[in-house]
Amino acid sequence: MLNNPACPHNLALLPPPKIDFKSQSFTDLITNARVELAELKGFSFSLPNPMLLLSPAIIKESVASSEIENINTTVIKVLQYQLFPEAEQTEPDKEVLRYKDAVISGFEYLKKYAVSTRLILDVQNKLMPTAYEGYRKQQNQIINNSTKEVLYTPPLYSQIPNLMSNWEMYVNQLSSEIDPLIRSAIAHYQFEAIHPFGDGNGRTGRILIVLQLVNEKVLSLPILYISGYINSNRSEYYRLLGEVTSKGNWNEYILFMLKGFYLQAKETKATLFKIMELFFEFKKAIKEKHKKIYSADFVEVLFSYPIIVPAKLASELNIHRDTASKYLMHLAKAGLLKDSKSGKYHLFINEKLMKILKK
Repeated sequence: MLNNPACPHNLALLPPPKIDFKSQSFTDLITNARVELAELKGFSFSLPNPMLLLSPAIIKESVASSEIENINTTVIKVLQYQLFPEAEQTEPDKEVLRYKDAVISGFEYLKKYAVSTRLILDVQNKLMPTAYEGYRKQQNQIINNSTKEVLYTPPLYSQIPNLMSNWEMYVNQLSSEIDPLIRSAIAHYQFEAIHPFGDGNGRTGRILIVLQLVNEKVLSLPILYISGYINSNRSEYYRLLGEVTSKGNWNEYILFMLKGFYLQAKETKATLFKIMELFFEFKKAIKEKHKKIYSADFVEVLFSYPIIVPAKLASELNIHRDTASKYLMHLAKAGLLKDSKSGKYHLFINEKLMKILKK
């Protein structure tokens, strides 16, 4: 156990000390969470072109995860700035868009590799491309910016290869004795305690939670917005991480994470249901009343990019920019989209979808 936060943590290898995973407090939450996650997984199979339609929803998670690290922006700003050249994007919006890219890239990696060092380094590189150096080569600390108090000192950098090798083995030794949700919670603490990178550990760690659940077949897509729960309970989250370190209080921390899996699976499912309901409503309206411009691909693009410009639509559908502009203006006049200006850009906004995403 850690006695002095100013000294490097002598972190024990996984698995953790024996925990009664079959206690009633664990089993009740696991049962409820697994029911919601199973329904979420089943629902995701009904999505047409899933990863395209999930892109704005992943941005919602990216905004929440970045906010935990005091990178502040909004869903609507990020969806707008993703259309602009990188030179015109603000730094917070760049950070959030990198998070989205890291989630999607990590998910693609899972199709070829397990949750491994290769995957982790890829996720980190996507998050921090300008500062990427792999696992840290020097000591770092977590310090209270206001008081300058040292809150935590991670293990020595020389221990990282051994600790990460142990982490990787634990994550991939799938066992029916420990529920994947508990294994994911334990692995998340361990990753944050190792703190293997100079920066971006929190965001990388939260991406790994979801990728681990995909790897364990609990989810089929990376669509659990766990950062929303952590962001809403940020003080409690950090307190419980600290108590695992200082007191070995695994139970309270794991219960906190299980509750988060349950609540976020329920919320994510409700959000996706509303998106799909609107998608089919939108599709029907265009198909019946605007037959000349209707195509399934067109509708999908309008949901993949809730804020869009003619050039982006032209690129996605492989049509002329003037044609794309005409299509969008047509739907704006019909009230299905709202047109707006941002500097030199003519934006078209799917307001009903934005309302769902902003909640």
